[in-house]
Amino acid sequence: QKVLDYYPDAKTWFDGGAGTCGVMEAAIKAGKHIRGVELSDVSQTTCKSLYEQGLVKSGPLNSIQEPDNAFDLVFTSEVLEHVPPSLAEQSVRELVRIAKRDIFATISLRPSALDRPGKPPKVHLTVRPREWWEVLFEKAGCIKNQDAFQKFQQFDNKGRP
Repeated sequence: QKVLDYYPDAKTWFDGGAGTCGVMEAAIKAGKHIRGVELSDVSQTTCKSLYEQGLVKSGPLNSIQEPDNAFDLVFTSEVLEHVPPSLAEQSVRELVRIAKRDIFATISLRPSALDRPGKPPKVHLTVRPREWWEVLFEKAGCIKNQDAFQKFQQFDNKGRP
């Protein structure tokens, strides 16, 4: 709801990594026009009704089948860390390519509790520091929104992100 409230003028949304389509359903209830992509087979998940309406497709982030500059807001939350390192930069470029205005991205910067220490990761495939991700978005043409960062970023008790 906080993201919906922060971007009231964003009428067209894209959900990159739609998961169970909860964000898409909330955006629709708020009167937004939204489309999305999810790597899993959305025809067999809780996304089925949105899939049948043509609003969500199965596919990867590194090759999004949407036109350039198509969406007022591109939303991706806790998704990019699951992308293999070899596809991370292209996935970021694709999200930026389809954004007309804003991109809202949250990315886990830590290994998954399901990944075993000392073993190759199976869940969070691309665990990198914030600065690494910021450089990818900047290279793709983004400018960091400091106001949104301050509003949505979690800080520790010393005021550090």
